[in-house]
Amino acid sequence: MVGLDPAALTVELPVPVVAVDRGGMVTFANARMSALVGGPVAEGRHLDEVLGLPGAFAALAEKAADPSSPEAELSIRADNGRTLLLTARGRMQPDGSVVAVLRDETESRAAATQDAEPTQALRLLAEFPEKNPGPVGRVARDGTVVMANAAARTFLGEGEIRGRSWIELCPGMTAELWERILSGERITHEAESAGTCIMFTHVVADAGDLVFVYGADVTARRESERRQAEQAAQLAEVARFPEMNPGPVLRMGPDATVLMANAAARNVFGENLLGRSWLHLCPGVDAELWKEFEAAQDVLFHEARVGERSFVFAHRWDVRTQLMFVFGADVTAQKTAERALRQSERMATLGTLAAGVAHELNNPAAAAGRAADHLATTFTALQEARQRLDEAGLSPEGWRVLGNLERRARQHAGGPAELSTLERSDREADLEDWLDDHGVDEAWDLAPGLVAQGLATDELDRLAAVLAPALLGTGLRWATAAHGVHRLVREIGHGTGRISEIVQAMKSYSYLGQAPVQAVDVHEGLDSTLVILHNKLKQGIEVRREYDETLPPVAAYGSELNQVWTNLIDNAADAMNGRGTITIRTSIDGDAVVVEVVDDGPGIPEAIQHQVFDPFFTTKEPGKGTGLGLATSYSIVTEKHHGTMTVTSRPGSTAFVVRLPADVPREAS
Repeated sequence: MVGLDPAALTVELPVPVVAVDRGGMVTFANARMSALVGGPVAEGRHLDEVLGLPGAFAALAEKAADPSSPEAELSIRADNGRTLLLTARGRMQPDGSVVAVLRDETESRAAATQDAEPTQALRLLAEFPEKNPGPVGRVARDGTVVMANAAARTFLGEGEIRGRSWIELCPGMTAELWERILSGERITHEAESAGTCIMFTHVVADAGDLVFVYGADVTARRESERRQAEQAAQLAEVARFPEMNPGPVLRMGPDATVLMANAAARNVFGENLLGRSWLHLCPGVDAELWKEFEAAQDVLFHEARVGERSFVFAHRWDVRTQLMFVFGADVTAQKTAERALRQSERMATLGTLAAGVAHELNNPAAAAGRAADHLATTFTALQEARQRLDEAGLSPEGWRVLGNLERRARQHAGGPAELSTLERSDREADLEDWLDDHGVDEAWDLAPGLVAQGLATDELDRLAAVLAPALLGTGLRWATAAHGVHRLVREIGHGTGRISEIVQAMKSYSYLGQAPVQAVDVHEGLDSTLVILHNKLKQGIEVRREYDETLPPVAAYGSELNQVWTNLIDNAADAMNGRGTITIRTSIDGDAVVVEVVDDGPGIPEAIQHQVFDPFFTTKEPGKGTGLGLATSYSIVTEKHHGTMTVTSRPGSTAFVVRLPADVPREAS
């Protein structure tokens, strides 16, 4: 028997055969294999390199290790550039090497695909109406539905519609419209059902027996058109907005030239505003202020009085367009109300001050009146004693001693009491005894006056040495009357001086007869206010002045600034219920003058601190506060003086801080 050579047999096989070792290196490849890949397959090359497919060996080895696994499918690029679809079946040897047989499936797969395409096309064509997302149907000439896809059935909200009338099913379709369709007119008909809008196109078949109906969902388009119409209407309204705005609205270029002005602006500033300069139109706006408007990141407000009306103009600079937009608001009524409220607050403050000042004036006036009445009686007693001494022919030495007593009485008349009550009582008792011993009548009446002059028994002994016993009582009555006259004159002077001080403080407080804006001494204004409020503060409140003596004068509305001090000090006194300490502190901070009014009362709750400057807000009991004091003060400081007013508060310390610039405030509108 002749033996067969397996290698020679493999070489002659009509299929590509390749053997690789366990590392994937080719150990054998027949001619068919070389023809498959388009070039010689040398031993020692890796199978992945031969096939031009990374991972080919791994896929083949995995399949070869399991005889029951299906063939491996490989898509490779041959050396001639062709893409081949191969199937490979391999067998793994005991040493791990693999022998594989490959088969070129490229042409057979292509043929199968070509055979399947017409069939698939026919199938897809048959499925086309049903898969169409839009309603599709065929209708006979009499309007009977022959075919309708799922989209058509869903739109019409029906199940099976074949055999039913299209004219009755389709919303808006009429017999007249159907006749026009049958006449060959290409008609589109829009129908709406359950919020969905479909545009139907009707096409008559060439044979004329059928009408093809094609629907397109235009719901989104109609919604978009509706939104666009709404946006167009809104834009039209926006375009009309400036003209409809009741307040002045203007648009200007970088040079402040008016480019647009609405009817309200023309009504305020006159016609033909285009091309005119805002600097010439708006009172108070100059080149420097215009630069501030342009440089501002936020809206800046400017208050101006035009004719008989007051306006607040908001200026917003648009960096992108390099345009200035100005929106005005007529605040005439508001300003009138504010002036009325401010006047009301002033009158309320004036009433409180008037009551306090009346009380302050009454005390010295009453004291002066009482002293004047008593002075007449005392002066009469002095004259009578003098007459008796003259009639008795008092010696020169006696007059000299009485003259010394008169000078002593004048010195002691205005001095403070140096004796305690007990000491005075002891001295009066001693003098009464002395007077009784010397036979002077009414010793009990003379003793207090003599003690008030600082006289003691030794000095009375010297007087008794030069006066006859009969004249001793008269001389002592003369000395006592002289002391009383001097004392009463001083009391009258003190009372009238206090009255003059109060009147002068009132005059300084009100800045009567002085210019509205002037250099104001803040310390003088604070002191005048304290004099006016003395009646309220004198009972149990200690006022500490911590003044910076280098404080410069401030250009201000003096009387209105004093109204601020009055409100702050009066509120501090109320907050402490009349007991505590108020500290008034002044200082300089850069170009600003700072005034602090601090009280040690219970403080303002943190939750309402941001409201203390709001009009009509008050923490006082009903009937005790209008809620306008701090609001008016805040307006005076911030609007009329361009300063700031802040508050910080905690239990035991509430501080209102006023900062005033040193320069002259602009005149208020």
